[in-house]
Amino acid sequence: MVITQWYRPPELLLGAKQYSTAVDMWSIGCIMAELLSQKPLFPGKTELDQLQKIFAVLGTPNESIWPGFSSLPNAKAKFPTQSYNLLRKKFPAISFVGGQILSERGFDLLNGLLTLDPEKRLTVEEALNHSWFQEVPLPKSQDFMPTFPPRR
Repeated sequence: MVITQWYRPPELLLGAKQYSTAVDMWSIGCIMAELLSQKPLFPGKTELDQLQKIFAVLGTPNESIWPGFSSLPNAKAKFPTQSYNLLRKKFPAISFVGGQILSERGFDLLNGLLTLDPEKRLTVEEALNHSWFQEVPLPKSQDFMPTFPPRR
């Protein structure tokens, strides 16, 4: 049992015994989505409910999009089939009602972090070098960031 349930990636929820830093990248994607929408993206009540919430938004996995998926211990459960990734509907590029918008680059980063197959999920390096961080507003220079203890 690692990672708080709402930020736990599907491979762990499906019973994978070995995992990589891809689990952390999934959590970062969940946090990014939460910061953008000001609410958790996948607030499951149980592990099964958590998986159903993930698959309802990102699509139900299969062997063609996630090789090895069916060999995971908990993949035998019957999940409702959702054929498409609906993440963009939650984070539109244009909002006519004043809601949060997410550029194409920002969406590409979020979608890469929330990729079901951990082998295809963005790595730390890929995420840090993502073109979204070159959009306006640009990040502050490291010289303007607070330090601990404070520099004088």
